[in-house]
Amino acid sequence: MTSYNVTFKYGEKVNYDGKAAEVVFASSYSDIITIKLEDGTFLSVNKNDLFGMNNNVQSDIEARLASYDEQIAKNKSFIKECQQLWTYAKEGIKKTKNEMNSYLASLGVTHAFQITNADQKKEYKAMRAECSDFRSQQIRASANILHRSNVIVSSVIDKGNLQNIQLLA
Repeated sequence: MTSYNVTFKYGEKVNYDGKAAEVVFASSYSDIITIKLEDGTFLSVNKNDLFGMNNNVQSDIEARLASYDEQIAKNKSFIKECQQLWTYAKEGIKKTKNEMNSYLASLGVTHAFQITNADQKKEYKAMRAECSDFRSQQIRASANILHRSNVIVSSVIDKGNLQNIQLLA
């Protein structure tokens, strides 16, 4: 392992695995230092990796890559659900607009402002509200699709960066 010029001195207090320890031997020529734990146990450890962060780098990278794959799959599945909802809402809008046009035609008018009967206006407004609800569903689905697509792109970039780091290591 390459030295990062981390220096320790005899008697210096360090933490090792969540426990207090004391440096009993350190050399600027070696990455290995000897520490004494509270219970009197002596250990030789890499001074650049006191906490064991670098012991399982490959398995950590593989776990993170698997995590990215899982996130990407979940987001793709969610996008498919949103696309189905968007299509359902589109069909609902089309159906409701046809019903509204048919209703206006059955009343013998071409625009909603021409309706004079209060009950007929109320019924038309209910149809319009239903159409508006479908449009809101469609907008929400579109927003979810865009958001999750951005999350996927970010995950793919992060995964690529991690794979590049893995290749360089």
